[in-house]
Amino acid sequence: MRMNTQVLLTAALFAGLAVGAPPLGAWGWAGHVTIGKDAVARASPAARGAVMDILDVRSAAELERAVEQACFWPDTVDDAPEWAWADPLHYVNLPRANGHYDRQRDCPDGLCITEGILKYAAELGEHELGRERRWQAFAWLCHLVGDLHQPLHTGFRDDRGGNRYEVRYRGQPYNLHEFWDRVLVDERLAASPPPLDPPAAETPACASVPWQAADVIAWTEESHALVLSSSYPPGREIDEAFADRSWALVQSQWRTAARRLAAILDTVLAPESSAGCE
Repeated sequence: MRMNTQVLLTAALFAGLAVGAPPLGAWGWAGHVTIGKDAVARASPAARGAVMDILDVRSAAELERAVEQACFWPDTVDDAPEWAWADPLHYVNLPRANGHYDRQRDCPDGLCITEGILKYAAELGEHELGRERRWQAFAWLCHLVGDLHQPLHTGFRDDRGGNRYEVRYRGQPYNLHEFWDRVLVDERLAASPPPLDPPAAETPACASVPWQAADVIAWTEESHALVLSSSYPPGREIDEAFADRSWALVQSQWRTAARRLAAILDTVLAPESSAGCE
């Protein structure tokens, strides 16, 4: 059973890759892998054991590879016809004049990043679902929590989250979303790649106080506030100071996303472990 499951899920990953080059999702491979591995390391032993069972692995090395695969997987299937419906799950648009999330206004069909996190957190905790469904739930949950913490994934509809906002950086033209998702991250990681795993001394025994569904709305509004305060440069030419501030924010958002994902994993997969965390 274990071998069949691994073959099936690996085949699904490479089928997605075969459709075409994956689109640029928030943070790219490095960001999603960093967030996912950090979150699993921070989760309680009981939650981490449940993740190992869902991902069908037996060792720490297998777990690391499986988390890498799962947390980036949603970006590999965006062009697959059977997943075409899921593209809106990667973002949500809030009005410029109102930073509060309103499902009826902002996500009436339930297809947005905020509702996607809630959907897949719930599915992850449904033990009666088959392993493939729960594998996908973990993959989407890990990926979307990462996406939510890229501020422009909670941006404005009129410029498509910065995709229609043209800037220049180091003399080259980009759109602002591309700058945040890929250009800045690739440049800074190439210059000084950070460790992907949190130092053991910084990994808490449990993630945090229990997660609540309402937290996702607060995170959405918090990310949108960063769109207003920190995501757009003063002019169309991005200077070194803005790039430095942006990279500091990226790293902070990765750490925050990992802590929050760990809290979801603890609450959904091992509620008895998270109940006493402070």
